[in-house]
Amino acid sequence: MRNKYSTNFENKMIELAHSMTLNELLNVAKTKYKYNITKKQLRLYLSKRKIRYKDFDYARSERTRNLGDYYPIGYEYTKDDGMVLVKIAKDKYMYKQRYIYEQYYNVKLTSDDYIIFLDQDRTNFNIDNLKRINRRESSIVANQKLFFKEPALTETGIEVAKLMIKAKDKKGSGVNWMTNIQK
Repeated sequence: MRNKYSTNFENKMIELAHSMTLNELLNVAKTKYKYNITKKQLRLYLSKRKIRYKDFDYARSERTRNLGDYYPIGYEYTKDDGMVLVKIAKDKYMYKQRYIYEQYYNVKLTSDDYIIFLDQDRTNFNIDNLKRINRRESSIVANQKLFFKEPALTETGIEVAKLMIKAKDKKGSGVNWMTNIQK
């Protein structure tokens, strides 16, 4: 069975879409047609039929449908969490802080490299505010709550994380690292 929704339902969605938001359309589907449908399922249903509703997100549509030529290289998109993506090639986006860091230092970052904002401001792309740390350091800094709005404190938190990693590695190697420090 290709379509579990009635033709009447589809016609009603087409008729109402231009004047209703996705939530309002979802309410119609649940109350009038008694369909047990989620918001995500309805969005997918409408998108496959190219039905655009009142609060349709064209930027989201560009990401989900393969429209690589729609936006030019250099186009910036801000995600809901405040992170900025920059288009670097057809169908390829990169976090802006990673892009800036790679260009400035002429390096190729690995998946283990994180670029963090020292002042926790995701819109401050000043190169002095960007710091490269690895996945392990990032995990410790986050778990120990060592990120601060003051860049110097965040730098100190990173150094604490590095010391914790060294201590754990020494301890795990079987060497009594405390006696080595006292000598």
